[in-house]
Amino acid sequence: MSEPKLPRITNIWSKVVENEAGSLFTRVVVESTGPFACHARAQGGGLVLEASGVVANMPEGSMDVSDGLVREITLAQTCPDAAEITIATDHPAGYDLAVTGGIPVRTVVNLERSFLHGLFRDKKIIVDPGHGGADPGGRGPVNLLEKNVVLLIAKELKRLLEKAGAKPVLTRTGDESLTSADRVGIAKKEKADLFLGIHTHAAKDCKVGGTAVRYRVNSPESSDAAELIGEELVKKLKLADRGKKEMHKYTGLGSVPAVEVEVVTITNWVEEGLLRSPTVHKKAAQGIFNGVKNYFAAGTAQKQVKV
Repeated sequence: MSEPKLPRITNIWSKVVENEAGSLFTRVVVESTGPFACHARAQGGGLVLEASGVVANMPEGSMDVSDGLVREITLAQTCPDAAEITIATDHPAGYDLAVTGGIPVRTVVNLERSFLHGLFRDKKIIVDPGHGGADPGGRGPVNLLEKNVVLLIAKELKRLLEKAGAKPVLTRTGDESLTSADRVGIAKKEKADLFLGIHTHAAKDCKVGGTAVRYRVNSPESSDAAELIGEELVKKLKLADRGKKEMHKYTGLGSVPAVEVEVVTITNWVEEGLLRSPTVHKKAAQGIFNGVKNYFAAGTAQKQVKV
């Protein structure tokens, strides 16, 4: 009599979910054709699921998550009847593990995002969709307007920041005209901790593409924030990095760090097409969020060292 076939891992995915109490978790789900033994252990900055009596029926390797807590998930077949799923996290996180029956069987790990909530709690962040009203900003080859698309990205970023416990404020929620002084005035009134301008780049050459960040001149904090936001944006969008440059704007903000993010190059044929996708809006907002999170985390770490 032939031995019964081992259950097979067929899919791994993750998403951020909210429970009835309003708390956020990153949920990692391992789908399989049947149940298998699974033990979780902490390792470095993450969690390892040791799975026995199972084989991988999907490609081994790492998948990028970058949701602000989970960095990546890696699947490895460690021997013919055992596998490891490594969940790498950027920050400490409590977790619970459960298995649900059905087709497919799901091994579910919920990781707490409370660290992020503590990091963002009561942070006043000004999210400034560039241009507006009579000022359309850049225009794509098929007439997509910068002022419209950056508002969509800004609203998604505001949603992410609110879920993390921050207090974001949009400088405009519709097609209003605002001067630079208006934008600075809003930031000063709100006693902002950070000012984020959301823009796209425009170039005469439609072959030029990529993302870039600008930071307020003579502000080391602005430079640090821009560096971290730029890194995470490139990681999420997987576009060319046009680098980091100084800007002589928003000097009226005083000590408030200010960064302008050029999410893509709207005059590039391919990138204008990307801007028409809500999925890309979400990826751009998530990349900016991740960079802001890293900026506040770095500041928290520096304060702890000084103490």
